Amino acid sequence: MLAKLVKALYLAWYLQQAGFGALERDLYIDAERILDAAARSASEDIWLIAAADCAPITRLLDLHEQQLQTAPVFAVDEAESRVVHFGRSDKRSPW
Repeated sequence: MLAKLVKALYLAWYLQQAGFGALERDLYIDAERILDAAARSASEDIWLIAAADCAPITRLLDLHEQQLQTAPVFAVDEAESRVVHFGRSDKRSPW
């Protein structure tokens, strides 16, 4: 599930870059930091996001839901391709 949240983070970013929705860049940075911390502290497939850190993730997921309702399939496919390309790169973040 954590991997799906990370994928949603990057898909939302690339869909935003394509003109679908808008959140401030700092929210993406916060969400990435929160998910990275959850991954680093995970043990035996158990991970946790602190209650105080839920707001950025919730806002991101709300945006992504709206994006998936409004973006055409080709835009989602392009964003997914960009996520895969990013995953294969040496870059730390897409922003």
